[in-house]
Amino acid sequence: MTQDSRQVLIELLFLSLYMDDHLSLAEDEVLNDALESLGWDSPAPREKFIFKAFSSAREAMTSLDKIREFLDVRTAVIKRDGEEAESLTWLSKVLGSDGLTSTEKYFLDQLEARLYPGS
Repeated sequence: MTQDSRQVLIELLFLSLYMDDHLSLAEDEVLNDALESLGWDSPAPREKFIFKAFSSAREAMTSLDKIREFLDVRTAVIKRDGEEAESLTWLSKVLGSDGLTSTEKYFLDQLEARLYPGS
């Protein structure tokens, strides 16, 4: 996975955690697995990026338009890099780890529609 795709996937993972306003122990465990599995290939520390990514996700949650823009920008990077399948897999694993709420299901459907238009 490219570093650009890795970073936007991390941002999407963090946004997904805001979808149901609940972080379960199962989600936390799978999220940590995802972060470790994705690795990091940047001279900047991952922790510094994580703080920024949480802030970006939190800001996106302030309006529906911001959420749409957040999704559009990040899914474009993932599509450009050909990382659709791995990204959707990780997002599904994290959100599905404690069962999907209707909001989380809607979020995944929106991502899938952006990643695989016309499917």
